[in-house]
Amino acid sequence: MKNAGWVVYLFYSEEKKEIFKIMEFKTIKDIGYVFNVDPQVISNFFHGLIRARGILKNLVLYQSVNLVV
Repeated sequence: MKNAGWVVYLFYSEEKKEIFKIMEFKTIKDIGYVFNVDPQVISNFFHGLIRARGILKNLVLYQSVNLVV
């Protein structure tokens, strides 16, 4: 079973100097639902296949992994 999630750092502006909100999601589909962006666009942005557009200019996306000890 995959124990990964997604962490989104949302900033006030494109300069990404001041954090507005930090959010955690289970899937890219959930991120797409919240930001009203197609999940495929978010995935392509994360993998560096496209440049940031719209709300993606104001966020940083990380994939998190839960460590089981």
